[in-house]
Amino acid sequence: MNDKLICILLLIAAVLVSDIPAYREAYRKERIVYGVLWVPLLYLNFLFITDLPWPNLDMLIDLFAGPAAQFVHWLKA
Repeated sequence: MNDKLICILLLIAAVLVSDIPAYREAYRKERIVYGVLWVPLLYLNFLFITDLPWPNLDMLIDLFAGPAAQFVHWLKA
C-alpha cells in the first residue's frame, strides 16, 4: 500500500507542478471544471491505494456491456 501511495503522490505532484501556471491564469469556469475533473481522479486513486471493493470504472462499463451485447445480437439476427 505504501508503494502505491508514494507512486500516486509523485504523479499528483508532477501534474500539479505542471498545471499550476495555467491554473493561475485560468478563468473561474475553467477552475471549476478542473476541480470537478479532480474529484473522480481522487476517488479512483483512493480505490487503487486501498483496494476497496467500491464501485469503479469497471462496474460502470459493465452497466453498458449488457445492453450493448443485446444490441449486437439484435443486429446479427
